[in-house]
Amino acid sequence: MEKIDVNVYGDSYPLRVERRELTEKAAEDVDRIMRLFAEKAPSFEPVKLAVLSAISFAEKKIELEEELALLSQKISRLNVFIGQNLEE
Repeated sequence: MEKIDVNVYGDSYPLRVERRELTEKAAEDVDRIMRLFAEKAPSFEPVKLAVLSAISFAEKKIELEEELALLSQKISRLNVFIGQNLEE
């Protein structure tokens, strides 16, 4: 574990992390999304911006999980198809 500090929306957070680069990239993404929401709704408090950002990331995660499930199904069907054709 490594100690790092990340900055999100003007605040610094000390963290213990396994993968420094991954955590730094994640913090940059959170900061970027919070700032995008702040541009659209400048009166929102940082906590509300953080919640909106969390919902946005959760939606993207769900979309990617659904896409992964579809791709896994396609791969399974292709494996069956290939297996059947190899037997012929």
